[in-house]
Amino acid sequence: MDYFYDGQVRRYLTQFINILSNFAYKDGKGNIIQVPVRYGDISRQSAQLLKKNSENAIPNAPFIACYIKDLQFDRPRMQDPTFVSKIQIRDRELNTEDPENPSYLNAQGSNYTVERIMPSPYLITLAADIWSTSVDQKLQIWEQIVVFFNPSFEIQTTDNYIDWTSLSVLHLENQTWSSRTVPQGISEDIDVLTMTFTAPVWITPPAKVRKLGIITKILSNIFATGAQGTIQSVYGKTGATEIFNNISPDQEVIVTPGNYDLLVYNSMARLIHQNSQGDDIDLTDPRNSNSWHKILDLYPGKFRAGLSQLRFSQATGTETVAYVSLNPVDDYSMILVVDPDTIPTNTVIAGRGTIDAIVNPETFNPGSVTSGTRYLILEDINNNSFFGTAGFSGPIAWKNADTSDFQAHANDIIEWDGAKWSVVFDSQKSTGIVYVTNSFTGIQYQWKSGDWSKSYEGVYNNKLWRLVL
Repeated sequence: MDYFYDGQVRRYLTQFINILSNFAYKDGKGNIIQVPVRYGDISRQSAQLLKKNSENAIPNAPFIACYIKDLQFDRPRMQDPTFVSKIQIRDRELNTEDPENPSYLNAQGSNYTVERIMPSPYLITLAADIWSTSVDQKLQIWEQIVVFFNPSFEIQTTDNYIDWTSLSVLHLENQTWSSRTVPQGISEDIDVLTMTFTAPVWITPPAKVRKLGIITKILSNIFATGAQGTIQSVYGKTGATEIFNNISPDQEVIVTPGNYDLLVYNSMARLIHQNSQGDDIDLTDPRNSNSWHKILDLYPGKFRAGLSQLRFSQATGTETVAYVSLNPVDDYSMILVVDPDTIPTNTVIAGRGTIDAIVNPETFNPGSVTSGTRYLILEDINNNSFFGTAGFSGPIAWKNADTSDFQAHANDIIEWDGAKWSVVFDSQKSTGIVYVTNSFTGIQYQWKSGDWSKSYEGVYNNKLWRLVL
């Protein structure tokens, strides 16, 4: 093994010193003075500097000196020394276009495998010498420290979440109240209170970190008209070969396990065969779908229910992320829990991007509503040839305050301003993609291709979705 040093014991000692820092005492004039803390087992050179290179210098007090008193192998805590824990780490992609202000993107970056080797257990004994010039001073410092140990104090040496040895606990074991004999006679030694602590610690050997190089998707452009291409499966379990005939120029070919499209509906996801003709899909026909178990066997890594993700690319260029778990009663469907922070941003329509409810105006009576109330309507209101003619009178429930009528089409969004209804989103004229959220249910909907649907529901071809285990 090459030389390595990670300063592990040093980190425990640093945490111990930090715990005993920032205590104070009140002097005879009522001033609050902080008690300095330093490492007790100092070098000879540092000691000479503190003593000003003189044997007659008197140490300043009060102060706290911390040091390691003992370090022993803790055999009762020893576990299998040959055990190796393997975990997969996935970084978020880093945007480095602006080197001075890099930011993380909502996309997967590099993948790593970390092999953690079983650490060695040790029991460390730490001591804190409290130097004081009076009994009152000693009592003030001591009382502030001991209230934290009832009977122990948890410590953390690193903030690395894959470091399985970062947490430990500090126990107050023994205390020697004074280093002097009583009565002291003519001795003028500074009084020292010694507090002894123990902590179970782990000493970890270096971990193996390997960057994953597994192919999960191939994108390739074919530039020859009428050519025959052969693409070998990248997953050795199938051993399959796919033949592509009559490939058009610049056609993009994507190879993934099964080469399935993804159907997302009612918080479920199903694998479906590619539907290039645009026909309706009969999900009751097993030939149109496949079991998730068969597909997961082709992916590298381990599926973890509630942690693994399905990611769907949206027209806005962002990805919607859903945490997934297998349906216990249907191997052909995956249960989705969509991360609300990854759904598209609402489209601002006349000041806001929300509606209050989705209603059928033929059966729903708005009654007395407050100004600003918005509805997405499922049927027409006064959309007939008699609207606007003499003697025409529409439904009373949808009249304006002056009893006049207004007209709206199915899929429009209408708003009450306190005196009249108006159309704030005209479905007959809108051609782009619009996102709105139902503030009552919290569900977001999208207007696309002349229809409303949940914003992330629909069919995603194999270029627009991916599985992250």
